[in-house]
Amino acid sequence: MKIILPIFALFLTNILLAQNTRAEANEYFQNLNFIEAINVYQQLESNKKRPKPLFVERLAESYFNINDYANAKIWYEKLYALKEKRVDEVTFIRYVQCLKACQEYITANNLIREYYNYDELKLATILEQEKYLDSLIGETPTYEIRNLEINSPLSDFAPMYYKDAIVFSSSRAPESSEDAEYSWNKQPYLSILTAKRDTTTGELKDVQKLHSNIQSSFHEGTLTYSSDYKTVYFTQNYLKDNDLQVNPKGFSNMQILRGEVKGDSIVGAVSLKFNNPKYSFGHPYLTEDGKRLYFVSNMFGGFGETDIYYVDIREDGKLGPATNLGPSVNTPGREMFPFIAGQYLYFASDSHFGLGGLDIFKAEIESENGFGMAKNMGMPINSNMDDFAFIVNNSENTGYFSSNRIDGKGDDDLYAFNKIAETMVYKGTVKDEISQSPIPEVKIKVYNREKELVLETTTDQQGNFEVALSPSVNHIFAFFKLEYKQEIKMVNNADSPNLFKDISNTVLTTFSSFVVNEGGVEKVRVNPIFFNLNRHNITYKAAAELDKIVSFMNAFPSVKIKIEAHTDSRASDTFNLELSNNRAKSTQEYLVYMGIDPSRIESAIGYGESRLINNCANGVPCSNEDHLANRRCDFIIIGK
Repeated sequence: MKIILPIFALFLTNILLAQNTRAEANEYFQNLNFIEAINVYQQLESNKKRPKPLFVERLAESYFNINDYANAKIWYEKLYALKEKRVDEVTFIRYVQCLKACQEYITANNLIREYYNYDELKLATILEQEKYLDSLIGETPTYEIRNLEINSPLSDFAPMYYKDAIVFSSSRAPESSEDAEYSWNKQPYLSILTAKRDTTTGELKDVQKLHSNIQSSFHEGTLTYSSDYKTVYFTQNYLKDNDLQVNPKGFSNMQILRGEVKGDSIVGAVSLKFNNPKYSFGHPYLTEDGKRLYFVSNMFGGFGETDIYYVDIREDGKLGPATNLGPSVNTPGREMFPFIAGQYLYFASDSHFGLGGLDIFKAEIESENGFGMAKNMGMPINSNMDDFAFIVNNSENTGYFSSNRIDGKGDDDLYAFNKIAETMVYKGTVKDEISQSPIPEVKIKVYNREKELVLETTTDQQGNFEVALSPSVNHIFAFFKLEYKQEIKMVNNADSPNLFKDISNTVLTTFSSFVVNEGGVEKVRVNPIFFNLNRHNITYKAAAELDKIVSFMNAFPSVKIKIEAHTDSRASDTFNLELSNNRAKSTQEYLVYMGIDPSRIESAIGYGESRLINNCANGVPCSNEDHLANRRCDFIIIGK
């Protein structure tokens, strides 16, 4: 009995200690003090063979909320097994995001198919998003990104344009309140900072505190401005006399306020009418025309943890009712940080199909209240970690976003990006027209519609070429090689459904194909240039053949010729000599008129009937056809 009593007392003491520890852990968790909650829950569950599902879930959520996805994954795996895969959708989404953050994509995607197998419509959307994201893999990146020098070891995020600067939220410690610390992540409360922007490089510098008069000892966050920068909407904790106000559950949520910008100050700030202390409201974005305000809230009636809403702003400044963007944008997970540029809504989500954590998506604005399928922005904008708060200046093709990816400097970092000019790949093979053999070292010149040279290249040893050019401009390709006719191709991009243009049917004709050798003399191969009897004017038939000479000389710009004209034997020798000279001159004048440099025609001489090609001389009876054969022009090549 003496032994049993101490053992019983010790057992009872352990129970009481465990109960106290559980209560302590639960209090930390409910007060959003996740780091302390983790420490206590770990003590409670570390050595148990079968942990309690509630504590396992809270450990997983605590790690998830401080962005420690590797540890969160471990506890979500345990929870998924403990509950035999029967977890709520929010928990499942978080588990999948942790798997992807740890780059376990195959496992995550298999679980998605299994979990949503009952919901054909939902699964079809997910698979379509997966297909789109897969289509981006292997493509040339659309963006170049870089981590900015101004980032601190803590959180710097949520950039927004402000005049020639960027404003952003930061948890770097304020000078006046070094002990002010947010229990959620043990970092200082958020402040509003600004940095000057280099519009050429996108680099930020000279970080300063902004709008100091509204900054408290608690959170001030995301901002958005009217296009004239006179009105601002911003996020702030509920405060009264600079003291944190809490709702009946003991939480201090966030609200959106509107104020007027006067110099560096914000004056007349008022809370918007849709705010409710029971919920949080934040991430405001004002459209360029100032007529619609987008924001994020966890208010009752949404699709998930946080949804994106909008209110229309009437001419008198009053706000219309809050409208949810609907299921094409909002999910059972988290959607946040809306931004509109052109015809697209950009936002962050952890539930649309992505690479892990929060990803940045874009959805086309199809109508006043309708949006197309949310499409992942792909790498390098997105990573396996949290990527969010995307803004873009379409006129500059530059922008900024936030990320806590592994190679960053702090908790959340600011990144700049520039959009790489879209290019179309032109690819082909140049071959000999006769032999169909590839032709190496063909010189290629590419011109735009204004006939300005864009680039030069040559074919490789297999006759192949590949160039990348702007898809918005049609181009002219000119192919050159010694002993070959120049080939010109007009390439129209309108019939290309993607950014690839195959121009493989390019063939070059050899110089020898245009030339005939007669007794060691090279002449341009052309049908006879026929003239009417006793006339020297150029007929339509003659012009058609002379145009071939023009094409030949344009194709071989180094070629020089001389023209020799001949007549038949009818009429006197003197008349025929004069007639042939006139025909030679008429031929020369036509070629020059058609653009041939006169210096490339050495001479144009008539030989009358002195060089007949048959026996139809004076006094010899011949048919008209035989006489016609003697009325001709020869184009003799004297230089090439």
